[in-house]
Amino acid sequence: MFFRKRWYEHINSSIEHLKSTQLTIKYTFSHEPPDILLTYVKRVLCIAQIYHLDIQQQISIDRLMQIIHLLPDLISLKMNSLSFYRSMMLRGQVFPTTCSIEHARNIKNVYLEKTKKSEEIYFLIAFCPHMEYLNVECIKDMNIELFIRDILNKIDNNHHEHLRLLCIYDVKADDEMIKRLNKMIYDEKLLLNYTIHRELYNIYLQWK
Repeated sequence: MFFRKRWYEHINSSIEHLKSTQLTIKYTFSHEPPDILLTYVKRVLCIAQIYHLDIQQQISIDRLMQIIHLLPDLISLKMNSLSFYRSMMLRGQVFPTTCSIEHARNIKNVYLEKTKKSEEIYFLIAFCPHMEYLNVECIKDMNIELFIRDILNKIDNNHHEHLRLLCIYDVKADDEMIKRLNKMIYDEKLLLNYTIHRELYNIYLQWK
């Protein structure tokens, strides 16, 4: 038996949150009636409060909304990937429920393992306005400087006051990349009081 820290445990979290219950969903089939998955979630809620959600397969925005609607105590959200394909919500046919919006406001830590479009990041920033920590994997062949510039501008334009720690995984991360990013942030005054460093291929950008 061995113990492995969860992805959010390197940041300041209360003992209560570190020991709280995580719900892991391994399969979410788009063609499956939502009642089946939601019934399973409701059964779990009968015996435990869920603070951490780990979805290990691609999930549509519509299905994500349906799940979060049931989880009022959620503080961290980890997903393999998001799908906007045929999203009824984006076509104006389905609107987020009041409960899903309110529950998303409690989410402080978000991890998206596979990022395909910048719009996915922008959606998460808007959907989780009290997010403090965002962990994402850089899109393949993406210009990392442009990616970080866009994210910081989006945060500033939306007056997102809570997000203070950004972790980006990029297989091309090295010391030279950190120097370029640091120069860009400083020269363009994207942030004032910040630190940036890397741990292997993870780039950590933190500000006050």
